[in-house]
Amino acid sequence: MKNRIVLWGAASLILACLVAVAGYFYFQPFSPDRGKYPVRGIDVSHHQRQIDWRRVAADDVAFAIIKATEGGDHVDDAFAANLREARAVGLAVGAYHFFT
Repeated sequence: MKNRIVLWGAASLILACLVAVAGYFYFQPFSPDRGKYPVRGIDVSHHQRQIDWRRVAADDVAFAIIKATEGGDHVDDAFAANLREARAVGLAVGAYHFFT
């Protein structure tokens, strides 16, 4: 009986450690090597809602690719505002169509 309790305790401890290590790596922000990828950019659409473009520019982001349209007739509601505000803070901008 005592051995069974020790085994369950050890298995629980090992499982907790594995979850902690996996969580550490899973929740790390993605940050590619600056040597290989010196220019940083973002992809935005109405899904990001209100964007603080001054903060984006301060985070060393050089460009924004902004969703303009989707499918046959949908125009992204935030496209015009995102385009205007990204340009206002000095970012290079591009637009894309989300093909569906």
